Amino acid sequence: MKNWKRLLALLLAGAMALSLFACKSGDSTESPSPSADPSEEVSANPNADPSATPEIVADLSQGVLEFSAGMSAGDTALTVNGEDVPADLFLYWLDYNCYYFMSYYGMFGLSLSDYASDMIEESVYFCVSQTLLRQKAAELGCLPTDAQVKEAQDSLDDETREMLQSGYGLSDDSINVLILSNAYYDNLLAALTHEPDEQELDEYLDSLGVFAVKHILLKTTDDSNQPLPDDQIAAKKAQAEDLLSQLQGASDLEAKFDELMNEYSEDGGLATNPDGYVFSANDSLVGGFREATLELEIGGLSGVVETDYGYHIMLRLPLTDETKAEYGANFRADALEGLVRQWEDAADVTRADALSTLDPEDFYNRLTVYQQALYGEEEGVG
Repeated sequence: MKNWKRLLALLLAGAMALSLFACKSGDSTESPSPSADPSEEVSANPNADPSATPEIVADLSQGVLEFSAGMSAGDTALTVNGEDVPADLFLYWLDYNCYYFMSYYGMFGLSLSDYASDMIEESVYFCVSQTLLRQKAAELGCLPTDAQVKEAQDSLDDETREMLQSGYGLSDDSINVLILSNAYYDNLLAALTHEPDEQELDEYLDSLGVFAVKHILLKTTDDSNQPLPDDQIAAKKAQAEDLLSQLQGASDLEAKFDELMNEYSEDGGLATNPDGYVFSANDSLVGGFREATLELEIGGLSGVVETDYGYHIMLRLPLTDETKAEYGANFRADALEGLVRQWEDAADVTRADALSTLDPEDFYNRLTVYQQALYGEEEGVG
């Protein structure tokens, strides 16, 4: 059960949290790949270190939410259009957001204390959005079916349910809200959005700045991103010009490009991206790479393009049917997100006074200590 906290967060966040309700923060790190590969990031321990907070001693005679936040599961955290959101749901999402933040940004020395208001706001948004989806589904008559309810219930085993109750303080009603979130989302997605036609999809892709590309990279920096000696840089440029000449004379450009790319490219991401990259305007790319690619027609070959990482030769690719299908799904998700934003703007949301004094970092540390005491450090959240 090691890392069960992370696994539960992923289980209960599901497609909803990873699409419509995902945190909006991103990494702007540049890489010669030519973009950062999140799978290669090294994550710090995202959980609080009990040794750093020796004053916190878990009192298991108290309930987990009483100990960690001074609240009870049934306390009202928010009201959305007159419907109460209980504290246990809000605190579940607060813990999720704190965990997410520390997983991705703790390694850079960022502290929850500096982003406390962001943690609260993200958690409010999760709760408000979930509530609005349920309200709209009821209004439109697209509530979860019996089959969806059964599937959601069957997906949660007794051990996980007990953890949610004892380790998070969630009531049965709140657990049901969480596990049915994807059903509400899917039903509204079907009811309120449509598959884009070809023109709509093309316009959507253009608005996102989506393009596909292969490239050959001859690096002019070492593993520490320091420039190579001048004579080596000159040799790399000469080699790039020779490769370009071979490509310009090829009868089958793409086949020749693949041959030379696989033999000579020093792109660290080539092994995991042998068919090229798909980028959008949100991706952080080394300066000059995007601009040079977008100047090309589909199937077009660039000249030798110099960036801070070296010399590139780009081949712009058509978007595959698979990529278009993925963005087609994103088109519908973005359409529903836009509706949720409208509903949120029009919603009557009231926050409990307790939220204004809640310290996310203290809550997260206390919850972690309590969970470790409850389950043991080896099987807890470490």
